[in-house]
Amino acid sequence: MADSTIDSELFILYDRLPGEPDASLAVPYGGFTGATHHNVAAAAYPIGTKIEVYNTTGVAGWTRFVYGQLEEVDGTNALKVKMFCALDATDLSPYAFTNEVATQIGESVSPIVAGISTMTENYFGWFWCGGVCPEEYVATMCDNFYTTGDVAIGPITTGNLATPGTTAGEIGLELPNAVTDLIIGWSFSLDAA
Repeated sequence: MADSTIDSELFILYDRLPGEPDASLAVPYGGFTGATHHNVAAAAYPIGTKIEVYNTTGVAGWTRFVYGQLEEVDGTNALKVKMFCALDATDLSPYAFTNEVATQIGESVSPIVAGISTMTENYFGWFWCGGVCPEEYVATMCDNFYTTGDVAIGPITTGNLATPGTTAGEIGLELPNAVTDLIIGWSFSLDAA
């Protein structure tokens, strides 16, 4: 099936990573993409830190960010905003992510996060990990995310895109197709296929 898209306001992500949001933390200085803490060579927050905030742009509701490391980057399709990342198979950390199919722990079996900006390999920063799309906090998260072309109303997992690209990346949303698939979110609509 051909790849497709789904609007950012038509699905939510489930936070499948360890740990709960730190209620004492608010939006970081400069926002979640602030230059002093996002896409930086040395971690500015403890790895795995989560912040939950209320989003009012697009779909109103709670959204979560996690602080992690972009461990591996696909050589052709560098991580950009709205690209999905899975856990990296070469690192034992639950907060080390990759947007590369070749280095993810496996299709449809990993917790998922989404990039909120362009990032450099091995750098640290924030990723969207749960709840509604954080359009209030990262305006570029608005609009389409990529799917494998078979998303319907109900549970979603991740799959490898048929046609990776510099905008789409390599990982998209799809319907679960096996009992072992990890459910990473919920779709309120069919994708655009």
